[in-house]
Amino acid sequence: MINNIQNTPFKQFISKQVTIKNKKQTVLNDNAKLKAAIGAAAGTLIPLGLMMKKRNIKNPFKLEYSLKDMLTLSAASVAGGAAGGMIGENKNSKINKFKEGTFQFLNAALPTLGVAGGLKLCANQKRLNSVPFKILSVIMGVAAGMFGALKLSNFIFDPKDKFPDRKLSAKDCIASADEAVGALALAKFPIVQTIQLDKVLPLIYGYCGYRAGKN
Repeated sequence: MINNIQNTPFKQFISKQVTIKNKKQTVLNDNAKLKAAIGAAAGTLIPLGLMMKKRNIKNPFKLEYSLKDMLTLSAASVAGGAAGGMIGENKNSKINKFKEGTFQFLNAALPTLGVAGGLKLCANQKRLNSVPFKILSVIMGVAAGMFGALKLSNFIFDPKDKFPDRKLSAKDCIASADEAVGALALAKFPIVQTIQLDKVLPLIYGYCGYRAGKN
């Protein structure tokens, strides 16, 4: 009974310290997410605004994206999100954000290039210039681009394979799937042009940038 009474204040103290530590970590995580969101938004909106100004377009939903535009937006969004998330962070955190930013950019760029290349091949070959072959090229381009981005980023930062590799997650597929939409827009697929799915590309790129800097 005496031991229980003596141990209670100590246990309460430990519990309170753990609670304070958890609250501090939550605040730090929230701050990182906010900085990443601001950085990603800036990285997306600035080049988007420059594109609109150059083409004298006032409505962003009327902007048509070229392959170069997509790569520019994805690179700027990821760079902005990673840079924003790095502010005030320690060295290890900055390195991790740089690694994640590199993967996010590759995961946005390589599927786009893969799908665009496949669709161009279909367009140049009469026997391949049909809807089934184009759909197949999109699927293959996205899959090859995603796994290529994963393998390349893992090799860049761990060439001797000393540490566990980064794995693909369901969230990683969001960016890659949207890259397919962008590539289909480049190929002038009627359904994509009708629904105008390519207009959400800046949002997806911004999300990739946010993911690069939030952790």
